[in-house]
Parts: sequence; C-alpha cells; structure tokens
Amino acid sequence: MNRVVITGMGCLAGSIKHCTVFDTTGLSTDKFAEIDGLDRENRLYDIIRRTVGDMLADTGLTKEDISGYGADCRMFFGTLLARDNAYLEHSRSGADSLAVMNEFAVYAAGLAGVRGTVDISSASCAAGTTAIGMAFDFIRNGFCTAAVAGGAEELTLIAGFGFNCLKSLSKDVCNPYDVKRDGINIGEGGAFFMLETLDSALARKAKIYCEILGFASGNDAYHATSPEPTGEEAYHLMMNALGDAGITAGQTDYINGHGTGTMLNDSMETGALKKLYDGVEKKPFVSSTKAVIGHCMGASGAVELASVLNSMQSGEPVVMPNLTEPLDDSGMFDAPEKISIDYAMSNSFGFAGNSASIVIRKWVEQ
Repeated sequence: MNRVVITGMGCLAGSIKHCTVFDTTGLSTDKFAEIDGLDRENRLYDIIRRTVGDMLADTGLTKEDISGYGADCRMFFGTLLARDNAYLEHSRSGADSLAVMNEFAVYAAGLAGVRGTVDISSASCAAGTTAIGMAFDFIRNGFCTAAVAGGAEELTLIAGFGFNCLKSLSKDVCNPYDVKRDGINIGEGGAFFMLETLDSALARKAKIYCEILGFASGNDAYHATSPEPTGEEAYHLMMNALGDAGITAGQTDYINGHGTGTMLNDSMETGALKKLYDGVEKKPFVSSTKAVIGHCMGASGAVELASVLNSMQSGEPVVMPNLTEPLDDSGMFDAPEKISIDYAMSNSFGFAGNSASIVIRKWVEQ
C-alpha cells in the first residue's frame, strides 16, 4: 500500500464573542464563534475561497498543476449543514439537501483545479475527519495519487436554534472536560489539505507536514443526538485507529479530543480515554480546540487537524483557558508549556453515533 503524507494546508476559524451574524433573540446565549471580515451574504463561499487559496499557496502547487493530475486527484469535502438560506430553500422545495452540499464541494474543487471525482461526507460533526480519512484510504489503496480534502461550515441560525432546542449551548464560553461545563459555542470555519503519496511528494521535493498512519470510522447506533454513555464505542474507535496505524496508545504524545463542553459528550469521551490508557504509564496531553474557536460542526475535524499540525510544528500546545476542575485527575488534561509531538490522534464524535479518528506522525527527513 502507498504511504500518504500531507504537503499543504489552509485553515480559517473564528473566536468566541457576541454574535453579529444573526439575531440571537429566543436563544439561551449570544456567544458564538464567528470569523471577522467575511462576505456577509456569502460566508461559506468566502471561507472556502480563502482556505483553498491558502492551501494551494502552502503546497507549492498551482490550480493548473492539480488539474494536470486529471482524474488521479480527487476532492473529499465534509460539511454538516452548508448554509441557512440554501438549505431552507431546498428543504421547502422537497429537493435533496445533499444538493446544497454538492454546490459548495464542486466550488471547492473548481478553485483547487480538481478534475477527479468529488466525494462528500455529511457524517454530522465527524464529517471533516471522515473526508480526510476517506482521502487517505483512497490514496493508500491506489485509487488515486493525490487528493484535496477537508471541510467547511458557516455559522447558521438553523444550527443555533437546533442546539438551543437540545439545551446544549453554553451561556458563556465553553469549558470542555471541566466538571462545571455547561455546553458548546457553535462556530464556523474551514480547512483543506493536500494529500498525496510519499513517492509523489518526494519526487517534487514538497514540504511534508506529516504522514497519515491510520484511520477509523464508526457508529455507536445508540441515539439520534446522545452518545453511547459508557464510551465503549469511542474506545473501540480509537483502538481501531491505533491498530490501523500500527502503534500503541502509549506512543501517542497528543490527542485532540472532540471535547464539546456538553455534559454527555465529555463524560463519555473521558470514560473512553480512561479505558484506553488504563495501565499505560505514559499518558498523552489531551485538549479540545473548541475551548478557543468553538464548534465548527462538520468542519470541526478538519480545522482541528490543522491545529494539531500547528502544534506539531511549533511545539505550542492547544490550551483550554477556562479549565479549572478537570473530569479526570490523571494529568492528561494538564497543559505543558511546550509540547513535542511525534504521534498524534484527532477524534470526532457526532450526532447519530457518527465517529472518526485519524492518527498522524510528524515528518522527519529520511
């Protein structure tokens, strides 16, 4: 099988603040994570345009270069709701809501110059991680040489009211893995990556961020919105990803957790981590990017993988600024001042049990 590496990325995310994107009347909070300076009427198009453009610049390839791959470069696009108006219009007309997602996926492919198949993941809040994992699977199994993969989501009123109905919104700033957590801050963002075979990357002398070692996806088949509470299925997902990567739990230096700040997700996920590291002497640092940028829904896994790569390159850990009383006292949530990451795992756990986990290794010149 082919070895698969990431050779470029573009990422954009917001910060948690008073919402200006829509009227929050009727909602339990006005705290959402939005990106400043977006085209107000075309937020998602703007997110995709910026992140795909940054990815192209970072990878050292032009749109014409990627077009030169022909069908040998595919697009894998993850999103949950796409955007308000288009989704509502399609719903009222009875059209398939996937048509909305396809509109943006094809736009992203066009910007990048992708001429291969466009594949869409709508696996709830695991959509971004699943899209990247699909790209990894296709490349390592020889179905294509390269792929542009990631996800994008804009801040939508429909998501705000949906999570409000579930009583899942934080009244202030979310606090993942804390005993006193009270919910999430819905956000927006996007991230896209260039994935290719190691042979292809070496041949063109590309900058390499990491090698993708393993991927697993799953579904706990428990409930439409609530996770399976014991964490058993999440534990098996992480074990499957580690097994696919060919490493042990004790080799991981950092885990980017899903960490929404909700009562159910965080208790489930902490239970799964405890089981995974039961009896393991070396425990990784675990944190949630959502404590800083909110929950980017279908794009969250893609944005968070970019965050992991940034920590891997810079040695700066993703710190959860409001964590004071962690759910676990083993030290896994204690942020170091600097972090050295050779192996990392990024997890996503979404509605209807959709889940995905990806394992990467920092690239060292060989």
